[in-house]
Amino acid sequence: MSPAWRWASFNQTIRASEMGETTKRIRSAMGQAMQIAVDGPKLFALADGYLDMDLSRFPDVVRGIGDDLAIADGQDLNDMTLSVNAFLIELPGRLCLVDAGDGTRRGASLGHVRNAIRAAGFDPEDVTDLLMTHLHGDHAAGLVEGGKALFPQADLHVSAEEVRFWNTPDEHDAIQATQVPFALAALQAYRERVKTLEPGGEVLPGISTQALPGHTPGQIGYRIGQANPVLISADVLHLPALQIKHPEWGFLFDANKARALQTRLDLMAAVSESGLRLAGAHIPFPGVIRVLKQEDGLTFERADS
Repeated sequence: MSPAWRWASFNQTIRASEMGETTKRIRSAMGQAMQIAVDGPKLFALADGYLDMDLSRFPDVVRGIGDDLAIADGQDLNDMTLSVNAFLIELPGRLCLVDAGDGTRRGASLGHVRNAIRAAGFDPEDVTDLLMTHLHGDHAAGLVEGGKALFPQADLHVSAEEVRFWNTPDEHDAIQATQVPFALAALQAYRERVKTLEPGGEVLPGISTQALPGHTPGQIGYRIGQANPVLISADVLHLPALQIKHPEWGFLFDANKARALQTRLDLMAAVSESGLRLAGAHIPFPGVIRVLKQEDGLTFERADS
């Protein structure tokens, strides 16, 4: 065996040993909670579970380049696993759930938000506020079961633009149409407790909102903390290992791909300058990263502590 072949084989062995480490962490996390370091309110990441997914959901990814980026992050584009995270914020006298996961509609790998709330040391019935980033099924289906609200004492906060969009059928393409039942079921089940908002102000003391349109027209993020803040950034990123280097690699369910790209570009530029941490529904659990500048572009690191 030539030295060059021995070196190539050695490198392949190293790469193979690294593949799947992030995937293993994602798949083992369902129902878990982890406290995230932030000043002020208490913040917890909640693992609703995971989705096994094929690359068709990321139609713009260039194979080879994308595979190498995934492998470097301990993942495999031939065996993709996507976290489904929610977040819990404890304020004085309030317990706020940011998104509610996918519910039990797709089997045992999902629907563990309520168990994760208990793992964080709280009772699901104590949730007072539901802060929705948007109303796709993997964020809103966990709000409702059998047509009934699973958090009946909680107010449902959602952007006015998000409510308008899901009640405007002419704006739904075939992909968004698949999500209409989950959005409308949530709005119906909480109809007496829906509180619409315009992003840019505080939704509750210590929690500010930011418009993040594109994935849906009314998608918003929630920012908490002052000295070491976190922005819960919804679905701006689905696979940071790929999309931070290649923000043009969008997600199939982006309602407006051009606007989603612009939001992603703007947010990555801003947080790489400011140091603001991002938490995301699909960033590998516990779902908090910091975006960093390098000579060859942007990269990221885990930043939950």
